[in-house]
Amino acid sequence: MNILVHICCAPCAVGVLQNLSDSGSYSITGYYYNPNIHPVEEFLKRKESVEKLSADNNVPVIYNDEFMLQYWKSSLSKENRCDACYLMRIDDIAKTAKQKGFDAFTTTLLISPWQDHDKIKIIAEEAASKYGINFLYRDFRPFYREGKNEAYKRGYYLQKYCGCIYSYFESDHKKKPVYEF
Repeated sequence: MNILVHICCAPCAVGVLQNLSDSGSYSITGYYYNPNIHPVEEFLKRKESVEKLSADNNVPVIYNDEFMLQYWKSSLSKENRCDACYLMRIDDIAKTAKQKGFDAFTTTLLISPWQDHDKIKIIAEEAASKYGINFLYRDFRPFYREGKNEAYKRGYYLQKYCGCIYSYFESDHKKKPVYEF
């Protein structure tokens, strides 16, 4: 099965790609679409880390470099930003997967214990129905810690906040260590 995997970041992708590869059932292509990541320096660090992951794992990645800081600042409130962020990225991957002839799509957001797993699943199922494509649902959370440890060992960039400009200012990211075992 040819699957398009939305990649939010390299650390989350490690566990998801490993799990899908180990099954032997998938031909995997990554899709990096994260217009929610701000500021631009952070966006570029995360993208560079995904490029390294792609090379290390021999997984092709499609890059959509849309950057929407002004939209985030002017159109989204703090209260609705997460729902809008999930919807924007998941709708885009479902549409792209259908347009490019993939059999299914999934997202690395499903590995993070910090994301709203149930909401992501619902939005993805609705997008799959809207575009007439399969959504591969898996609860990848059990692979989170192992993937994060592997990302650290490989030297991938480990971000300290979710991504949007609101989470940047709400986070105490400047005080956080890069990583703790």
